[in-house]
Amino acid sequence: MIRIGKPKSDQRLPLGPGAWLTYREATSVDREAAYRNAREFFKAVKLGAKALADFGLDIGDAKALEADEALSSGVSLLVFNVELFMRCVSHWDGIGDENGVPLPLTRENVASLLKDPALYELISSVLTARLVTLDQEGNGSAPSPNGAPAGARPTAEPAAN
Repeated sequence: MIRIGKPKSDQRLPLGPGAWLTYREATSVDREAAYRNAREFFKAVKLGAKALADFGLDIGDAKALEADEALSSGVSLLVFNVELFMRCVSHWDGIGDENGVPLPLTRENVASLLKDPALYELISSVLTARLVTLDQEGNGSAPSPNGAPAGARPTAEPAAN
């Protein structure tokens, strides 16, 4: 059975002592919009725009991205996740600069937050949990149980030694 209903309401994700964000799980629409925005970002960079600064990235210009495939891939993934974050996170608190001054929820500040590997993994996995589950299931059906059903017999003969 496919169950259609409202998405879950906003949830709070603790990030550390006194720091949290309010989010909703990403939908396929959010994912596609984030992909589109990431593609547009790379078009702008290739045309010479200063788009890298919007994400707090100081890596030179488009030539640096074109010359280093690993760098380009990493920046692409960061931009995608920043875009997804901006679509799904409505509020954060307890996020500040080096002097403890609270920071607003902007692309540049989100990019800085996501540069921390532990926070990147936590936030990315929480925002995309439902999408990952659906992708793994393949068709929106309930996941198949692990292992063979009770009473099942192997169909192949054991390998000869």
